[in-house]
Amino acid sequence: MSDYRLENRFWFFKTGAYRVLQYIVLAGGLAAMTATTTSNINPELRSWLAISLWCCLGLFACDLLVKSWPLSGTAGASNYLFSAAGLIDALAILPIPLALLIGVSPDTAWLLASLWVLKLTIFVPGLSLLGRVISLEARLLASVLVIFVIVLLLAAVAMHVLERGNQPAQFGNLPLSLWWAVTTLTTTGYGDAVPQSLLGRMIAGVVMICGLGVFGLWTGILATGFATEYRRRDFVRNWDLVTRVPFLRNLDPPAVIALTRLLRRLELAERTIVVRRGRPGDCMYFVVSGEVEVEIEPQPVRLGPGSFFGEIALLEGGGTRMATVVTTAPSTLLILEVSDFRDFMAHHPELARIIEMESVRRASVIKGRSFDAHQSP
Repeated sequence: MSDYRLENRFWFFKTGAYRVLQYIVLAGGLAAMTATTTSNINPELRSWLAISLWCCLGLFACDLLVKSWPLSGTAGASNYLFSAAGLIDALAILPIPLALLIGVSPDTAWLLASLWVLKLTIFVPGLSLLGRVISLEARLLASVLVIFVIVLLLAAVAMHVLERGNQPAQFGNLPLSLWWAVTTLTTTGYGDAVPQSLLGRMIAGVVMICGLGVFGLWTGILATGFATEYRRRDFVRNWDLVTRVPFLRNLDPPAVIALTRLLRRLELAERTIVVRRGRPGDCMYFVVSGEVEVEIEPQPVRLGPGSFFGEIALLEGGGTRMATVVTTAPSTLLILEVSDFRDFMAHHPELARIIEMESVRRASVIKGRSFDAHQSP
């Protein structure tokens, strides 16, 4: 059987319904594992919980089989099994049977079902972005980690020297002092270990301030990395969308790059009002996919991919919308705000001339009809 036929055969495993089923099974399996650790469950319910856990394990095993089966006999199967997603899927299946085979008690073996939560890293796309940010910012994060370790060790040694005589139970050895340093540096508090000497409390204050600084640095690095990576991905997506609009595609590369950075993507469902007649015009729209309908008399006009609308209000200095525009199908639009519109037109007069010429041509053709839209040739 060909790979194509196998993929068609297992089409359900690629649907959104199957993804929802996976979420439900994951939540139910973790809930069942948690319930088995309680001591006051009657034997009948415990049996049903065990059956539920085996069913969850079986579904995860089928999921791994389906993901690798269509590629059996090719390098793709081994590639998936040794990918991060494949290893996580295998880690959700193998440890429990192996633990049972080597004689671990079922109560303990089924605690390995907690590894199922790792499958969330596959289900949630945003976690891949987090992984990329951590990878890109690894050097900066490691630098802050070094600062953390330096403060941790020096504070622990200082407190061990200052407080071991008065509080041997809390600071009598370096591991105990390190525990105090960790709880203080992470600003979770002293716990049951409080310095008694004045110098010890001063050191504790410095350690807490250093903790705020260290975690502030980590937060700032990750936040900046997220923002940069999101802008990069958004730029790539917008670039792809811009190149689908015919007259934008003909701009010179620097103009396309500048416009891509300014445009904002908008995904709309069918029968969504994009602009209303009489409202202030603060942006123009480019239709990348789908279709919109401009409600004018005597007959509405429909605009498909490659069209733009909303520019007349901007050319007239922020005038009011002259027509209502509604999507007739799920559509992807690109938005150019009025401030960006004016700045871009000033730096790229060739596009300004195209838009102005088309607006004049349209106005002369439809005299007297208010129509804030344009079908590009």
